[in-house]
This record gives sequence, C-alpha cells and structure tokens, in this order.
Amino acid sequence: MIDIRVRRGHGDAITNVYISGHADFAEYGSDIVCSAVSGIAIGIVNAIEHLLSIDICPAPTSDGLLSIEVPSNLDQSSSEKLQLLLEAMIYSLQNIADGYTDFVKLQTEKR
Repeated sequence: MIDIRVRRGHGDAITNVYISGHADFAEYGSDIVCSAVSGIAIGIVNAIEHLLSIDICPAPTSDGLLSIEVPSNLDQSSSEKLQLLLEAMIYSLQNIADGYTDFVKLQTEKR
C-alpha cells in the first residue's frame, strides 16, 4: 500500500509530505496506481523546483520513499505559490486514494 502523510502547521499550511510504499495493484512496470501517484508527486516537485527555484525534495529513493520538506525561510509570495502547488498535488492524490482505497491511504496530521 502507498502511504501518504501530509503534515500541516500554522494556518493549515503544508509543512511536510511523505509518500512511501508500493501500491501492488499490478506487476512492476504495469501498476497504474503507483504510476499515477509517482507522476503527480514528482511532476509537482519538478514544477516547484523549476518554476519557483525552491529545493524541497531530495531525489526519490528506489524503495518508494519521497519526502517533501517545506523551507521555513520563504518570502510570502514564494510561500503562497508553493502552497498552491502543494494543495493541487494533495487534491490529486486524494482523488486517487478515494478511488483505490485498498492501495493508497492519505492521512493529514496537524501540528
């Protein structure tokens, strides 16, 4: 199962996103659920790094772990843009989790 954990801080802002595991929906290379989650997450990370020049994530690991850490030293404009992109990612991932409940779990934690 893919486990997605979203942490929110002050003002409901996303502070961290952790994605781990494998969907096991189909064989390696044919797993549409894993591909969808990976495509959305990596696409948003790449967009943030390219469009906003904010480094939020080291390269994903082969064991299916993606860890996004929101920097605390951003100016207001960059922070708002970053939050919008992250909210779009979470919305898309929640849609997948809702459609494939046996394969993807998304949890939100508030600090």
